[in-house]
Amino acid sequence: MRQGDGRARWAVLLGTSLLAACSTSDNMPDGAAPLARPYVSAHRGGAAYAPENTMLAYRNAARLGVDDFETDTWQTADGVFVLLHDQTLTRTTDCSGTVTAMTHAELQACDAGYWFSPGQGTTSPDDAAAHPARGQGLTIPTAAELFAYAASLTGAYRPTVTIEIKDVLNAARDAAALVTLVQASGIKDRIIIQSFSAFALNRVKALDPAIRTLYLSSGVPNPGLALDRAIADGDDFVAPSYSERGVDAAYVERAHAAGKGVVPWTADRAADLQALRAMGVDGLISNFPGCLLQLQSRLKARRMLPEELGGADSAVCRS
Repeated sequence: MRQGDGRARWAVLLGTSLLAACSTSDNMPDGAAPLARPYVSAHRGGAAYAPENTMLAYRNAARLGVDDFETDTWQTADGVFVLLHDQTLTRTTDCSGTVTAMTHAELQACDAGYWFSPGQGTTSPDDAAAHPARGQGLTIPTAAELFAYAASLTGAYRPTVTIEIKDVLNAARDAAALVTLVQASGIKDRIIIQSFSAFALNRVKALDPAIRTLYLSSGVPNPGLALDRAIADGDDFVAPSYSERGVDAAYVERAHAAGKGVVPWTADRAADLQALRAMGVDGLISNFPGCLLQLQSRLKARRMLPEELGGADSAVCRS
């Protein structure tokens, strides 16, 4: 299959759920609506612009016009899926301990915006930096909340949600519970489950083959081996680190020939995003999603930070 054929195939598969874009987009076959290429996935909701994995971040990402809300999930001690990247609470909140040892009610006392600093990329605690989200009442949301928010967007703008199973030690349990939650969301066709755990994704596909899966990789195995595994196991996407050796146009063409989409993570600089676009990737995951939207002439706002936070704005792209 030629690279162009692979692109057309993925336009058909993705076109039912991604945002219709402007004149910079590819045109899909058979009279379908245009599809942005690559689609813009807001890493943790766009972590440079708003406190990562909070509903404020996802509402802000929608305001900018992203195509996909990327997030992470763990189960609490009482079995609630909450949105948090780390298993521990220290880096992003004013709490300590592990999310898996606490109940959902206990987590609601944590300030989820405590360490956010504009333009920082992913949050890194810094006492010297500005923290405009402290004390603003931001809590750690549930996966069900994010699904409900995405489901409420029912007009021309219908972003997808890509949610990562983080707890690889309990991958089978979390995969089964998350599949049930996705099936009950009303937007199963707009949700993608991702993981670095092949076991977790295999479990998802065994329980519901219609749920799309994305296999994350970072050096080990190398991108080529990760693609081999995704092809063999029936995943829909591969997501290598954008800077991995071997992530090039030939890699993308090989993935497309096998019917797989390529969605590298996490590119934040304009030059890197441009280079990846030239390779023909299908999507890009970014902490600075406004940067790619601006390159595509699709950015819907001038201010990157939510108005609720006030103060200085973030740069659109990482310098």
